[in-house]
Amino acid sequence: MNKLVVNSWHQGELSVQKRAGTAQKMAEIGPKFIREFMPQQHRDFFQSLSMIYIGYSDSKSETRASLLFGEPGFITSSSETTLQINTQYSLNDFNNNHLNVGDRIGLLGIEFISKRRNRLNVIITDINQKNIQVKVLQSYGNCPKYIQPKILVTNPHYDTKSTSSTVSLTQNIQELIINADAFFIASRFDDGQALNNRGVDISHRGGVAGFITINEKGQLLVPDYVGNGFFNTLGNLLENPIASLLFCDWQQGHAYQITVSSEILWSEQRLQSIQVNTQQKTARTLCFTPIKIEKLTDSLEYRVI
Repeated sequence: MNKLVVNSWHQGELSVQKRAGTAQKMAEIGPKFIREFMPQQHRDFFQSLSMIYIGYSDSKSETRASLLFGEPGFITSSSETTLQINTQYSLNDFNNNHLNVGDRIGLLGIEFISKRRNRLNVIITDINQKNIQVKVLQSYGNCPKYIQPKILVTNPHYDTKSTSSTVSLTQNIQELIINADAFFIASRFDDGQALNNRGVDISHRGGVAGFITINEKGQLLVPDYVGNGFFNTLGNLLENPIASLLFCDWQQGHAYQITVSSEILWSEQRLQSIQVNTQQKTARTLCFTPIKIEKLTDSLEYRVI
């Protein structure tokens, strides 16, 4: 296997690609589309954002999906391989004490109106109380197909000092989940090798409201819609099933972080045994079993109008 393919995909991604029938195609396009730098339009995109999703491992080595906020310009780019991010405002679960130089984290920027999104896998090269600086390891765009447009306005109740509390999967949380049109998942694969595709990744999962169902065991069932064929998230989950889901209640201004154990349901027999609320056929379904649920009250700086 050539060096470019090895640096584009890790063993979990390659396994899922092979089973899904995209391995040959990904071997050809991966090195072309996954760059070690940001094109100028990506640099401009990130510097225009007022929030960015982040996947990281905290001080307890637990994978977390979170969100950073700021006025446009809180992210800057001094070169095609570098970003500086002001990390002072977040979901209140996050602070720079969770991070260290050398950590590999995932970043995801989305414009809900234009449905544009770009992803980065990066390594932290510098850190202080207010900022982190990162170097790009992998940079690529994602298709807009499953992003539902939203108009966001400032949340007057945003509380930078609110704390999270552990809760059960209550009826209110279940209703939020089954009516959601998106969530974000942080997953991780790291075998100690210093390759660009190691570390924490964060991705968007979206669809028409109702695309997530909850079965009688309290497990979340999510259809794996046809996408770019990279299988970054599924590849991570195949190797490390523990992940972090982030659900944003844009109406109320709250957020929920759910630590889960994951399973990829492949076989037709197993897929026929579950009900997924979608008219679109999928070859795979993700099954998430909640381990820990945290509510972050008034933690979103923006709400939907």
